[in-house]
This record gives sequence, structure tokens and C-alpha cells, in this order.
Amino acid sequence: MNAIRAAVNESLAAAVIDETSKKDSPVQRLQEAQFFIRTFFARLAAGDESLHTPAQWAELVLDLLGFIARREPGRASVRVTNPALGHDGRSVVEVVTDDMPFLVDTVSMILSADGPIHTVIHPVVRVVRDAAGALQSIGGDQGQPESVMHFEIDRLADGEPQAELKARIESALDDVRLAVRDWEAMRDKARAIAAELPVRPNTRDVAATTESAEFLRWLADDNFTFLGYREYEVRQGEGGEVLQSVEGSGLGILSGTERSLAPRSVASLGAHGATAGSIEPVILTKTNARSQVHRPGHMDYVGVLRFDANGKPIAEQRFLGMFSSNAYMARPQDVPVVRDKVEAVLTRSGLKRDSHSGKSLRHILETLPRDELFQSNEDELYQAVSGILELRQRARTQLFVRRDRYGRFFTCMVFVPRERFNTTVRERIEALLREALHGQELDSTVLLGDSALARLHVVVRPRVGEQVSYDLHALEEGVAGIVRNWQDEVRDSLVGRLGPQRGVVLANRYARAMPPGYIDEVAPAVAAADIEALASLEGDDAIRMSLYRHADGSLRFKVIHAGEPIPLSEALPMLENMGVRMLAEHVYSLEGQERPLTIHDFEVKPKQPLSFELEHVRDRFERAFEALWRGQAESDGFNNLVLFAQADWRQIAVLRGYCKYLQQVGIAFSQTYMEATLNRYPAIAGVLIELFHAKFDPRRESLSADELVRAGEDLRREMLALIPESTRNARPDLVDGMVACLAKPRAEQERALVEALRTLLDDVASLDDERIVKSYLDVIGATLRTSFFQQWDGQFRPYISFKFDSHRVPDAPKPVPYREIFVYSPRVEGVHLRFGPVARGGLRWSDRREDFRTEVLGLVKAQMVKNTVIVPVGSKGGFFVKNPPEGGDRDAQLAEGIACYRLFIAGLLDITDNLVEGKVVPPHDVVRHDQDDPYLVVAADKGTATFSDIANAISVGHGFWLGDAFASGGSNGYDHKAMGITAKGAWESVKRHFRALGRDSQTQDFTCVGIGDMSGDVFGNGMLLSRHIRLVAAFDHRHVFLDPNPDVERSFVERERMFKLPRSSWEDYDKSLISAGGGVYPRSAKSIPLSPEVRAVLGIKGDVTQLSPTELLSAILKAPVDLLWNGGIGTYVKASSETHAEVGDRANNALRVNGAELRCKVVGEGGNLGMTQKGRIEAAHHGVLLNTDFIDNSAGVDTSDHEVNIKILLGDAMQRGELTDEARNEQLRVMTDEVGRLVLWDNYRQNQAITVMEHQSIKRIGSMAHFIRTLESEGLLDRQVENLPSDAELTERKTRGQGLTRPELSVLLSYDKIKLFQQLLESDVPEDPYLSKELVRYFPEPLHGKYAEHMQRHRLKREIIATAVTNSTINRMGATFMMRMQEDTGQGPAAIAKAYTAAREILDARELWAEIEALDSKVAENTQIDAILQIWNLLRHMTRWLLNRPGGTLDIAANVERYHDHVSELRKALPDALTDTGRGDFESSQEKWEGLGLPGDLAVRLARLSELRAALDMVEVAQQSGAPIARVATVFYELGEALDLEWLRDQIEALPVEGAWHAQARGSLLDELNHQHRALALQVLSLCGDRTDRTPVQAWLERDDATLKYTRAMLAEILAQNADYPIASVAVRRLAQLAQVPVG
Repeated sequence: MNAIRAAVNESLAAAVIDETSKKDSPVQRLQEAQFFIRTFFARLAAGDESLHTPAQWAELVLDLLGFIARREPGRASVRVTNPALGHDGRSVVEVVTDDMPFLVDTVSMILSADGPIHTVIHPVVRVVRDAAGALQSIGGDQGQPESVMHFEIDRLADGEPQAELKARIESALDDVRLAVRDWEAMRDKARAIAAELPVRPNTRDVAATTESAEFLRWLADDNFTFLGYREYEVRQGEGGEVLQSVEGSGLGILSGTERSLAPRSVASLGAHGATAGSIEPVILTKTNARSQVHRPGHMDYVGVLRFDANGKPIAEQRFLGMFSSNAYMARPQDVPVVRDKVEAVLTRSGLKRDSHSGKSLRHILETLPRDELFQSNEDELYQAVSGILELRQRARTQLFVRRDRYGRFFTCMVFVPRERFNTTVRERIEALLREALHGQELDSTVLLGDSALARLHVVVRPRVGEQVSYDLHALEEGVAGIVRNWQDEVRDSLVGRLGPQRGVVLANRYARAMPPGYIDEVAPAVAAADIEALASLEGDDAIRMSLYRHADGSLRFKVIHAGEPIPLSEALPMLENMGVRMLAEHVYSLEGQERPLTIHDFEVKPKQPLSFELEHVRDRFERAFEALWRGQAESDGFNNLVLFAQADWRQIAVLRGYCKYLQQVGIAFSQTYMEATLNRYPAIAGVLIELFHAKFDPRRESLSADELVRAGEDLRREMLALIPESTRNARPDLVDGMVACLAKPRAEQERALVEALRTLLDDVASLDDERIVKSYLDVIGATLRTSFFQQWDGQFRPYISFKFDSHRVPDAPKPVPYREIFVYSPRVEGVHLRFGPVARGGLRWSDRREDFRTEVLGLVKAQMVKNTVIVPVGSKGGFFVKNPPEGGDRDAQLAEGIACYRLFIAGLLDITDNLVEGKVVPPHDVVRHDQDDPYLVVAADKGTATFSDIANAISVGHGFWLGDAFASGGSNGYDHKAMGITAKGAWESVKRHFRALGRDSQTQDFTCVGIGDMSGDVFGNGMLLSRHIRLVAAFDHRHVFLDPNPDVERSFVERERMFKLPRSSWEDYDKSLISAGGGVYPRSAKSIPLSPEVRAVLGIKGDVTQLSPTELLSAILKAPVDLLWNGGIGTYVKASSETHAEVGDRANNALRVNGAELRCKVVGEGGNLGMTQKGRIEAAHHGVLLNTDFIDNSAGVDTSDHEVNIKILLGDAMQRGELTDEARNEQLRVMTDEVGRLVLWDNYRQNQAITVMEHQSIKRIGSMAHFIRTLESEGLLDRQVENLPSDAELTERKTRGQGLTRPELSVLLSYDKIKLFQQLLESDVPEDPYLSKELVRYFPEPLHGKYAEHMQRHRLKREIIATAVTNSTINRMGATFMMRMQEDTGQGPAAIAKAYTAAREILDARELWAEIEALDSKVAENTQIDAILQIWNLLRHMTRWLLNRPGGTLDIAANVERYHDHVSELRKALPDALTDTGRGDFESSQEKWEGLGLPGDLAVRLARLSELRAALDMVEVAQQSGAPIARVATVFYELGEALDLEWLRDQIEALPVEGAWHAQARGSLLDELNHQHRALALQVLSLCGDRTDRTPVQAWLERDDATLKYTRAMLAEILAQNADYPIASVAVRRLAQLAQVPVG
């Protein structure tokens, strides 16, 4: 290292020499300069070479040489300058003097007193000077050594400061010169005195004298730096004895005459007043003056006394100097005088020298400050070291004070636990001692050894002559207070709060861990409270808070928590939203703990003056912040109400929840605006909260007297603080009224608070604010239940559920649900809409934060019509995940979604009634403002397909009566994908459409394009439902699949393989099986090539060789194929009149096509919302065969409904111990196929119903228009929402010979079912014993026998029967049947349903339908529909007949018993009972049906139907006349032919119906005609005799009866023209007259 330094310095010296050579200087001077430069830089410290440039160094050195050039002999040359060159922030001090000891130390000591020294260079060179001091030469071996010193210090101002510093340096150097000059003389003097001392007079203590002599010799042996010597004598002066210096005795710094040579009082003699023998001959102390030489401390004073014969001190020989380092390092046992004191102390202690304590005592003496050893007497020393030894055993703060025996100073030894010792402690202790001991000067040293205690040695010098008294105990307490001023006080506070054991433990753990800033700023008592809070933190999310007034009066909020500090960006908004502004933040992090701990102390200021005392809002504020911290509450402007309305955070959550709900409903105001309104009117916010409590708090009406008093006081205080004084003056009874109402019933409380709110509304200036407040009032009024007051295991839920009567919600968008539940929490929001007490539908994971209710409402409309096939009406739910993991992977996103789903489900169940042993049990802590409502069933939907088990687990956990029937499709339910039920249901529609085309999709190949992939439920299952599918193209969100000429069988097998392959995609398709020109392409490709084969199959122009993926997908949708199968997600077809924005599916805007552009023949909608309704209608008008999604894919919901109802049924058996869980699950499993069959029949029959309506549509379009108007007038249907044609458009279609399309008919079919179901449910139809068969038929056959009794106890028995009757009636009779029948007969839906059921049973219609349906794909569909319409016509007639039979009953069983057997007998009598003409027509009809491909037996049965129109009339006549049914039939048919009654009946039925009155008139005419036909038949039968040559009718006709003749003539005339209402009325009336003519 030295070699490197030498090389650097040599390099610098060379550079400087080079610079000096450039100067214009004599050669000799340049040579001297070179020598000096090398010598100068040889002593340069590392790093200082860069202080100046070589040129600057050269100027500096040359200037210094000039300064050296002359020096007065025997004196030092000193200069202080501010050089122009070099560092402009520094001054230069340069000294040239004779070389001697202590020079550099002394000058450095002087300079350091004023500031730092930046550079020290001090070469020693030999110089030759002449007598005048002029430099003759420098370097070489000649001359005297001189010290050249160069210092750089902080810059001094020019003038006096520089002169003053120069004078001090010169004075000090003079002292150095004197001390060095006389050093040997002073040492010799000490030795001489040592030799003389034993023989001086009155030396009584020979040992002490000898030891003193040894001490002087010890000093002379390089243990003392002699600076001065002088002798003093005691002489008599004017004022008494004085101490007079002896002229000429001075040496060293005391050799001059200017230093205190005047006589002084003898009191200055250290031994003055002492008696002979009481003191040692040697005095050891310190001077009051500081040394100017070598070291800056006070000089050591060694005085040797001379005594007279009486032992009185008469003279003093005084040495001044400084003990050398050797003296301070010497062992006490080796120092004369000191060793005697040490030995005496060791002996006095009584400790064994080799014991632990003995060794400790010796170590204390060896490490004691040497000045203490020198200056202390034996007693002082013993007392001190004994106290220090005790400290070794019990470390604590201790103070030892010793007064200098001569009164000059005090020495203080302060022992402090080293972990508490720091600069601040030292300075404070020094200040304490300085003040207590009146110190003018103070010196201190610190010893930090291996001991647990730090030692501070302080020397305090009072003002000269001042007598100081002090209280040692007070000083010790003061020192202890300084040392323990924080941690110890914290410990004491903790002990006082928690007791000694826990208090000390916590102090040791936390007090030492506090950061310095905390210690400086926080009082110990406050810190103790903080530590107690820190110790109470359990768990990583633990937190403690305190809103308090600081000692300075400011408002503070303290947050103590585990973990890293809260980022200011998070804390600031939270506090701002809680009504305060943050002024400053103090953050303290504790180190060394098992986990990070943080204390935040926020200085805050309320945004506005507080209306409440701090103690009234403190707890609420702290709880609110904790809720925010834990994510239990949201940070927004509502939280201002904590301070401004004294609201609890959960009460605020209620207001926030209502706000969120109102926004979902569509209120026009933003949340921010609504927050501002309530903050502007905190009294209104408070009363809204009070109203909520009054309506829903379960304990509200059961408060004790004391609780009522407290509640009243709290309410009064709150209202007096919040309600403006002007309002209270105007309504002095306002507050009293609210307080008084607390003791009243709940309803009266509500009324009083609502009235108070209306009063407060008078002060609301803004109309918008008033609307907001009224909206709150309305939704609270619409709320039926809430979970707000529920506690589970002593805890509130992290969400709040509100149940609404939706019809009471202001401005709720249509359609308005029956009930809805809104679940609000900071983590999730969700809504569940129900359109009836028994409703079901899926819950979806929505991605629409702002309007998920709108989304759900749109979906529930489809659910409503879809649910017409099942027992429950429509419902739908949706939830939104508010805080998904940022950047989280799919699993993290799913986990949060499931967690939110759990909260949503629990929120629904929390306020839903339960059934226990068949009895309704309301939810606990819930005030109900509605009736029993125990039915709640959910299902899967978008995003929740696999969540059923989760929902069922929650249901079971709640003890909900439905158990795992709560959510269908779980692990113990029917797996829709495994069953393929949704696809199979939609495939029933596909098969129906193909049959309409005269094709069989199950036996004939057909082309298909599709949306989806084989891993999907609907697409995958659908593409396996026929082995004749030629799938030429398909796409999903990842790939495009093209196979223009597929091998039907091989492609089927490959699709089957892919369906079984988990999570397959089109990329997994075996490319070798794809036909020429096809392939699989990613949708991310820039473009996709088109082969000729693909262009041909997709109908793309031949010049197109490639398309972008979206263009290709559009082309696939428009492909000229047989089937477009939708099994995906998204909306792909709209109407030309619709915009993409109206569709609401932005992802598919680029590829979506119009309905008019579809070139497929059939559309199968396995997926939801694949087309808009307008798009469907447009496609249907262009010849595409399709229904709607809710018709096609209803099998899934139907399966779920069967599952739920079967589980409810079997649950009854399980509760009775008749069935185990395992047996139930096995029973469910074995019935899977049977359930599927039942469900698919529903799909089949709905399709059939639409087809029948479609065949009737043109002819009955007026009736359908009337039905639409009726539904509209009843508020059940919105024509525009459902995209049904206007009256004008219907009129136009009638003109063009067009009817309604299948999508439109689907809507009408569903709405009629919705309407009829509710009507039947409200009637006695479900109680009809005969209809119990419908209940049994609903369930799978394996349950019919064993569980028949359980079915009668089924919770949804009425609903199942109502659903079954509704579907049975509407599916067979169409959408307008019930309306027309009501208008024709004036009877209600229940009566019509009963009459229809009886007619169906009387006719054995189900057998006929089964035979006809068995001919699917065997005969043309039109043939089947014509046959069905034959049954339809007869059933309609028979139903009306039963409804209009005078005095007849509507008891189904009675009617079946009365008519069934007779009608069956009548059927067998045909065609024999017919007239000849009738038999001819019968044979023609039979031949027609047989010619259309129907079996002979069925053809006969169908031919008979047209002849059974009067069957019930015939039965009545047979029963009245007693004649056999066959004979009655013969009379009926012959009479009808003779009078043309069948023609007249047809004419009447063909009469136009333009309204209800027309319908009534037509019905009356038909009834009257039937009645007269029966009456005439009875007349005929009454004339029957024994004659066989003519029939009874012939005999009746041959009568000579004018009335008969007139009637026949009139009827013959009518026959020649079409009848209208008047003509028909006259004809029927004429027949009545004829029937009244008596016959003989």
C-alpha cells in the first residue's frame, strides 16, 4: 500500500515539478523547489492529491517556498490566507518553525477548535539561514531542521478572524517552544525534589513521604509531559497571608512574568487549612486552565508541599503538564501513591483476591479513569468502586459524584445500560450535571467496553470561587429519568395497565423495537396503549384503531396492524371518504418481530364541523375503517355518514345496497350524486336508517324499558344534532314524535317515520335530491325481508339480502317480476328474479357490472316462455364478481367466482322460508312482510355449469327442505351432457322440420353447418343424434372446420371419438378423414384459403380464393345446406331492420348475418340467443323452418324440473325412513332413460302444437290477432317486446294469405300456457280427483305404484297438476282455444279444462294421437296434421257441448262415466248407423286416409270422427228415450240429412267472429241447433212403432204438418245461399218452433 502511495505521490511530484519548470525562476530556486516538492508530497495523505491540479499545486508550493524564505530566528512564522487558486471554499494556514515535539498536535488542536481540517501536510526539511533568518539553502545535510506545516480549513473571512487565529497559533507555539526548551530542567527538578523530600522537616509519615518521592521519580520516567514549573511561598500581605511566586523559579510555560505572578490569597494553596499530617506532601489535581500544547484538556497539577516545623505548609513546588499515555496505560499497582490506595481498597473490601468478586473489584480499579485514581482519597475511591461492583451484579443506572478536594471541579461517573446509551442521553446527562453543578466548563469521556453498562466520565468546572451545593439523590433521579425517559416509562405504564408480569414481557418485546422517530414523537403512556394494541394482534389481518385528540388538540386517527405499511394511495381515499382530510401521516414500522408490524398515526381534519361529540362517533368511525380494511365495506362517499350522521358502517351498507339496487333498476342518477344527496341531508339519511330499523329489526317491538329509554335518548341526541334548527322550530313536535313512536307497534313506527321524512323533504331544495330521497323511501317500502339483522354463530354475514315486491319498486322495467332478491356485498352483487311463487331458472355469472339486472331480466323473459313446459314459472338470477384477481390465472378467477357464488346462494337462502316436517319455518331474525314463501330452486347457467354441487351443499348446510334438489344436475342428479338431453330436445324440432320437408333426418343423409365444437354439450351431443349428418363446416371461438364432402359414417365415428376426448377442439379432428379441399384453420389466421369444393358446398362465388376468418364464418352461416345447428354461445343472426348494437353481442358483430340471408332449410337452436327474434321471423318469412331457442332447448330445464320434483317426492319417503340416500340415488340413476323419454315427449308435443297452429294460422289469423290484443289488454304481453306483428300487419298478412310464422306462434303458445297455468293454479282444478292421474303421469313409471301416496303429499302437487293440464290442453288445442272457448261459452278456464279433459277421455283421443304419431316419417306430415285436426275439431265441439249442457256437471269422472261407453258403442255402430249418403261419404273418407298411407283400422277410426259430432247429443237422447244408442244414431243421422242440419251447423261455425259478441252469438246458435236436433230426435223416436217398411224419420216426415212443410221449404231456400247471422238465427228459431209442435 505504501509503495502504491509513494508511486502516486512521486507521479504527482513529477507533474508539479514539470509545472514549476515552466515558471520564470532562477535555476537554483528551481532545484530547491524540486527537492522541496518531493519532500512536500512525500507526506501527502492518500486522496489529497486531487484537491488541486498540478498547476495549482505548483503555484502553492512556489508560494510556500517564498514564505519559507525568511523567518525570524527563535520564532515561528505563521500566516493565514485565502488563496485565489485552489479550493475557493477554504483558507490556508501555513507555519514554519524550528522542528520540535508537539508542533503538529498543537496547531491541529487550535484549528480543530474552530472547525474541520481538510488537509495536513507537514514536511521537515533542513535549511541554512543567515543571522537575519534569510534562507540560504534548503535540503542536504547542512543546516537546522525546520517544520513546514500546510493546513487547509474552512474558509475564514478576511481581516480580524484571520489575525485572531494567527495570534492564537503563535501563542501556542510559543508555549511549545518554552516547554520543549525547559523540559529537561523540569524533569531534573522533579528528581531533585524526590531525592530531597524524605529529609524535609516535619515529615511525619515516612511511608507516605517515601511513596510521594517515588511518585515524582515515576513522573520523571516519561510518565508526565512537563509543561511548566514554579515555586510559591506563603508570605504576609496586606489582607493576610498570600501565596507569592518565587522570582526566577519559573520554567517552561511558567517562566514568563505575565502568567499570574501577582500575589494571591493563600486560599489558592491546595493544602490551605489542612493540619499537619492530614495531607500527603504531594497534591494531585487539575488546573483551571486548558493546555495549549499537545492536548486540549485541563493540565494536570502536581504540587509538592514544604512544611515548617509545625507541619504547616509554607511553600509549594508546582508542576504543570499532562500525564503521558504511558501513565494512563500503567497498571494501578505499578503507580506510586495510587498503588497504596488500590491496595487499601482491596483490603478494605474483605474480598478474596482470587474470588469472582475480588477479581471484578480489581478489574474495576484497573479500568477506572486514572484521574480518579490520582485525585481520589482512599475513602472516595472505596465508596466509588464498591458502588460500581454492585452494579456488576445488578446493572442499572447509577451516578457517582466526587468534589475535587480543592473545590476546582466535580468529577461524575455515570453508569448507563449500554443499550440505552446514545448521544442524546449523553448530552442530556451533561446538561443536567452542568446545570446542577453550575458548570462553566464541562469535559466528558465515554467508555463502552464488554460490560452491560456504558460509563460516562464527566468533569464539571463551576465558576471560579462559586460555592456549589447539590442534592445527590435528586441528581441520581434526574439521571435515571433521562436514561429511562422512554422505554422505562413505557414499561412502567404497561405494568400499571397490565400488571408486572405481562407488562414487563410486553415492554421487553415491543418497547425496544420501536423506531427512533416513534420514541421521539410518542409519549410513553400513549406508547403503552399502542403496545397493548400490538400485542393483541392475532392473525395476519389483525388491526386495532383509535380516533383521538392529540395532546396538541389536533384530531388523530391511529391504525395499528400486522403487515407492511398501508400505501398512502390506499389510505388517503379511504379517510377522505370517511369525512376527514388527511393533513399528515406518521408511519412507524417495528423491526425484529416475527412478522412486520406497523403503526400509522394520521393527522386528520373533519371536512365540516362535527355535529356530534367525538365519543359518540369514535367507535363507529373505528369499526367503519376496520370494515374497509377487511374489505367488508366499500370505500365511497356514503362513508361520510359515519361522522356526519353518526351512522354505523353496516347501516351505511344498507343505504349503499339500496343505491346499487336502484341503479340496477335504472334510476337516472349516478351513485356519486346519490351519495352527495344523503351527505347534504344527513338528517334524512338518519331517518331512512331509523325507518329501516323500525320495519325490520326483530327486537324493535320487544325492547325493555331501559332499552327504550336509551334508544330514545340516542335518537333524540342524533335528531337534535342533525335536523336544522329552523325545521325544529317550525315543527317542535317532530323530534318528540319520532322518539315517542319507539314504544308503539311496528306499523305505527313506520308511519311516524315516513311522515317525519316527508316533513324533512320540505327542506330539500333540489327536485333531483327529492326524487332520490323518495326513491329510497319507495324501495324501503317495497322491501319485504332483509338479512341485515341475522347473525350466524354470533356473526353478521358479509352481505345483505333484500327481498322486494317488484311491483312496488318505482319505475321497475317490464316485465315486472313477482318477487326478487338482491344480494349486496363489497365482493359480489347479484339479483334473483321470480315470476311466481314456484319458479325456477339458472343463475349466471355475469360480466355486466352496471346492468346485470337488465341482463337477467332479458334472460328471464326467455325463461318464462321456456318454463311453460315445466311446473315452475320463470325465474333467473345473476351475480357479478366485483373484485376478480388482478392478473390472476384461470384457476384464481374461478376460485373467486365460486366464492362469490357461495355468498350469493347463501344470501338467497338466508331469507327464504324453510319446511320442517311439512310446516313452514321462517328464517331467524327476519321480519316478514309477505306470506309464506318456501320454494326456491336454482339451476346452472353461463359460467355456473359445474356449480350445482356447491349450491346443494349450501342448501344442505342451511337445512333447506329441498336438500340437494335445490340445484339440479349435481353429482346426485341428472347430468345433462351425459344424457344429451338439451340436444335431444332440440333435435325433436329438427326432426319435425325435416318431416315437414318430406325427409327423414334419421334415415336420409343431409348437409349441415354448425356453431360449436365436439367438446360442447349441445353441439357435441347434437352432432351424434343421426348417423346421416354430413357436417360440411363448423366453427367455434378457436377454429374453423371445413369438410366439403364428408364420408357420413367415418365422420360420425370421428365426431364420436372427439366427443369422448376431454376438452377436445376441432384441431383434434383426424385430418386424414377430411375430404378433399377441407381442413381445420385457426380463427386467428389472417386469411383462410378456399378450395373449389368448399366454395361449392358453401355457395361462394368461384373467383373467391380466400376469405378472412370472419368473412368465412359469415359464409358458413349463409351456406345453402339442409341444417344450421347452433350449439354455441353468441348471437349470429339478426333481422335486416336491426343494428348490431341492438343485438348486444359485440364479439360477433363482424360475422353476424341477417335472417333473410340464410339459405339453410332448417335451423336447430340448441344454444340460447343464437338468433334475435326478429331475425327468426325474417328467416321464417324467407322459407327457413325454425322455432325459437326457448322451444328447441327446453329439454334441459324440463329435465331439471323432473329431477327436483322427483327428489321432493323421494325426500318424503326418506323423511319417513322408507328410503336411504344410497337407494334414492340408485333410483334416480335407473330412471334416467325414463325421465329423458318424458322430457322429450314435451318437446315433441310442443313442436306438434306449433305445427298444428301453423296449419291453422292463415284460416284463424283473425282469432290469433284477437288473442294478441287480449293478452295486451290484460298486461300480459308487450307486442313490441315480443316482436309480434301489429294489427295492421296482421290485416295485411290476411290479405296476402299469410299466417303467423313458427317463431311468432311459439311466443303465443308460451304466453297462453303462462296465463292458463296461473288461472288453473288459482282454481280448483288441481283438487279434481280425476286429475290425480296427471300427477302420476308426470312421474316416471317406476314411481307410480310404490310412491302413489307420497305423490298426494307432494309439496308441488297442485302446481304439477296445473302444469300437466295446461300442457295437455294447449299442446293439443293450440294457443287460442281457451280464449275462444271462454268467449263462446262464458265459462272460465277451470271449467274449460275440465270439459276438455272429459271430452278427451270420452273420445279416447290419446289412443288416436298415439297411432297417428307412430306414423312419423311413414306418412306425410300434412297427412298426420290433417288427422290431428280432425280430432281437434271434434274435441273443440265436444268441450263446448259439455260446457253448454243445461244442468250438466263439470265433474270429469261423472262426465266420462256418463258418456264414454255410449260413445265407444256409437263408434262401433259406424258406418252402419249412417244413411246411404253418409255411408258413401264414410267410405270416401276411409279411402282417402288409406290412400295417404294410414293403416286400415286408423283410417276407419278417422273416418268415424267426422260422424261423431253429435255423439254427446245422441247419448243424451238415448238416455232420455231409453232407446239403444245405435237406433238413436240412425234417427240422428237420417234426421240431420233430411233437414240439412249438418250443413246448417257448418254454416254457423263458419260465421266470422270479429269480437266477443260475435263469438257469443255463434256459440248460442250452435247450442240452440244442437238442442233442437236432440228435441226433434226425441219426437221422432216417440213416433216409432212396430212398422218395418219405413224408418222412424220417414214416418215423422210424412206427417201432414204445416209447420214441418214450411220449415223444410225455408231450409231448402237457405241451402241455396251462404248463411249469415240473421239467416242462421231464423233457421234455428224455425227448428225450435218445429220441435215444439206436438206429435200424435
